[in-house]
Amino acid sequence: MKAKRTDRPTPTGRPRQRNKPGRPSRSHAQHPPNPTRLDGDPRILGPSEHPVRVEQIDPAVADAIRRLRAAGFLTLIVGGAVRDLLLGRTPKDFDIVTAARPEQIKPLFRHARIIGRRFRLVLLRIGGREVEVSTFRARSTGPRGPGPVRRDNRFGSPREDAFRRDFGVNALAFDLEAFSVVDYVGGLEDLEQRVIRTIAPPEASFMEDPVRMLRAVRFKVRLGFHLHQGLEPAIRRLVEHLRDATRHRLAEETQRFLGSGQAERTFAEFERLGLLRPLLGLEAHPRYFDPEAMERPHPVLLPYLRALDRWSAEMDEPVSPTVALLGLLLTLARGELKAYLLGELGAAGLDRTAGVDVRRQIPRMLSDWGLLNGQVDPALHILAAARSLLRSREKSRRPKAGARPGEREAWMLLWLLGDILGLDDDFLAPVRGALRELRLLPILDHHQPWRMRGFGPIRPRHPTGETSPRPKRRRRRRSRRSGAKPAAEAVG
Repeated sequence: MKAKRTDRPTPTGRPRQRNKPGRPSRSHAQHPPNPTRLDGDPRILGPSEHPVRVEQIDPAVADAIRRLRAAGFLTLIVGGAVRDLLLGRTPKDFDIVTAARPEQIKPLFRHARIIGRRFRLVLLRIGGREVEVSTFRARSTGPRGPGPVRRDNRFGSPREDAFRRDFGVNALAFDLEAFSVVDYVGGLEDLEQRVIRTIAPPEASFMEDPVRMLRAVRFKVRLGFHLHQGLEPAIRRLVEHLRDATRHRLAEETQRFLGSGQAERTFAEFERLGLLRPLLGLEAHPRYFDPEAMERPHPVLLPYLRALDRWSAEMDEPVSPTVALLGLLLTLARGELKAYLLGELGAAGLDRTAGVDVRRQIPRMLSDWGLLNGQVDPALHILAAARSLLRSREKSRRPKAGARPGEREAWMLLWLLGDILGLDDDFLAPVRGALRELRLLPILDHHQPWRMRGFGPIRPRHPTGETSPRPKRRRRRRSRRSGAKPAAEAVG
């Protein structure tokens, strides 16, 4: 009788799994071989045909690309960074895309971790900078139902990765080794014609990701371009599909609009195209927001948007994203929530309005509207610091710069909401000086774990930005155990 064949174990001790005849393995179907060169027939601009210079590339990005190239993986700079470099702008960040998969990228770097749910990325930390690296992706070939794509983990080639992006101006790539610009989709022509054009048909592109409607308007305003002839009609037809996007995603995009320096023009375009009300989603939470703001949000927001643009023009630092969203929500909030900020509901702020505790209503509003969990706690600290500064006004004291987490952002918030809250010039006059004094204090953001109750002292900072050394702690003597003999007696 023929003995039954058994598979030999792998080095990890697990038995080898064999595929059925004629059926490829799942890993091979999802992960094709790594591309080692540019595929297709792209348009390429050599080093003498474009204005990009070596010193414009972030050194941390260049270091990451060189390491991946040395390991044999094709690696390119893609996205808005290439677009901004060709337009003579300074990129805010650099997106790196490579042929290596996340599990192949991580061992090449000392500080690297894999992040992401829909599609895995690798977050690198090089020289104090964080750099995101992704793998070339391709469009899903299987049937897809209506609505946005929630998961798409199919790796691909450089050409496939370019065609799955949103707009032609964002699909350009830069090969640092050859120092050339690579264009698969006609993005260079879009830059020359100053037009925002979707790579896929407009309706299909917006149905796949409704947030692209907002991004199209943002790029139009920010770059001074115009929308392709088919985009505006498609946006008007599909405007209600914007409600299909998650609140967290919309809040993240709203942060970018508010801090762009052109918030007033951007939101005016949203209002003209009918995107503003689906973007804000105030109707889903009527107990938090003013009825007039829910019906006509743009006139209510106009003073705040102008204050944001004035901040971007006059101040030498960007406004905190958490502060920008907090100010937006307070501008649209009901009167009792604004009164709580001004301290007009009693010393403890526990007066009930319509049966709801106002003090508990604010964190619920922040989380329900779409702030990330890590942003709610800093926002509450900022509100508490703002209330403290406003109480100093009531006691006729000149507010001074302190050293509590959240106070720097509280000054930002009061500066932006000065006209809306009716703050006088005598109170707002020291704001600029206070912000200068507070420049060395840490910024509250959702990456730092802050306590819910109390602020607590923080260590002062030197002018160099480094924290002062901690005082040495005295070591406590260990108490002798009962019955234990001294060391000399024990030896003798």
